[in-house]
Amino acid sequence: MLRILHLCDQNWVGTASTFVKWHNKLGNYSRMVTLSRCRTQFEEDICLDLPMLKGSPFDMRLKRVVDHLHRHGPKTVEMDGMRVWRPRSGFEALLFKAREVISAPKIQRAIERHHLLDFDIYHLESGVEFFRDARTVKKLKAMGKRTVCYYIGTDLRERGVIPEVDRLSDLNITTEFDHLSLRPNLRFSFLPFEVHDYELRRAENKRLRICHAPRNRLLKGTARIMEVAKEMERKHGVEFVLIEGRPHSEAIEIKKTCDISIDQITDLGGTGYGVNSLETLSMGIPTLTSFTPDFEAFLKDHPFVVVNPDNLPQKLEQVIADGALRRRKGIDGRRFVEKYHAAEAVVKSIYAMYRELGWVDERGDFIPATSM
Repeated sequence: MLRILHLCDQNWVGTASTFVKWHNKLGNYSRMVTLSRCRTQFEEDICLDLPMLKGSPFDMRLKRVVDHLHRHGPKTVEMDGMRVWRPRSGFEALLFKAREVISAPKIQRAIERHHLLDFDIYHLESGVEFFRDARTVKKLKAMGKRTVCYYIGTDLRERGVIPEVDRLSDLNITTEFDHLSLRPNLRFSFLPFEVHDYELRRAENKRLRICHAPRNRLLKGTARIMEVAKEMERKHGVEFVLIEGRPHSEAIEIKKTCDISIDQITDLGGTGYGVNSLETLSMGIPTLTSFTPDFEAFLKDHPFVVVNPDNLPQKLEQVIADGALRRRKGIDGRRFVEKYHAAEAVVKSIYAMYRELGWVDERGDFIPATSM
């Protein structure tokens, strides 16, 4: 049996809790630690509720002040061909140091209470541990444990690797295709997703409902999407639904009532789809998004209607007008998620990486690094 701990700043889209669920289902033991509570209200396990990470009004004001002070400087530095995180000034370094000094006693109590140093393999979502100087990972390495940096979303793209953590990582995995060009030796994995938690829609609304659910309006191209959607409302009598700032459970209930989804229309947000699209595809809702040419070539049998800011009106009009196209894309979308993103298969593919690297024996038990 393996003991696997998932650590993330927030359980943003439920990926970490999906991993934990399937590790346990497959006969291993797993827990999840989050540094702060997720604003979208995905489930928690061990949540530390650390200060200056909660997304409170004070936290957000402080972040805006820091970003404003550094608005003319680069967010990352280049080192050995990688984007690397460094404090942008002595002031920002002081804020990180203050946060960690304040948080350290709470972190230590959690480590002791929940025996967090007793696991075998540590998945660090977005390459984050408790401290930026990687003091926990250093201790784990000395104990023969293994660490995995698991990159999801925009952190590697916008923040870069945390160098002290990256240097010690034994395996680096990404779910974002464009990340493969940002860090050497990254391995690609599809996001694990609980497709069978979602029912396939069988009927449409008489007045078609088009939804868009941005977490970051700029990255998604929301202003242009809203402009085009309002035009479609006037021309074709459809209804546009903006799903924003709601708990995940509420967002899902709204998505269930929709007939078409637009994820994003820019290439600023990476590959063009994530959990947001996996939810709509699993429900059989035809989904429009943007792809880079390289990613579309990589993912040849995808079910998406590929769009950009210029052709969105024509593409959306085509989907609105063609019921047969919507039905076909809906069925293809569900099959796509089942083929590539089914959680059990994805988790087993990660286990295959463990075996390949010699981390487990023939029975599936952990082999500490010091005994290899």
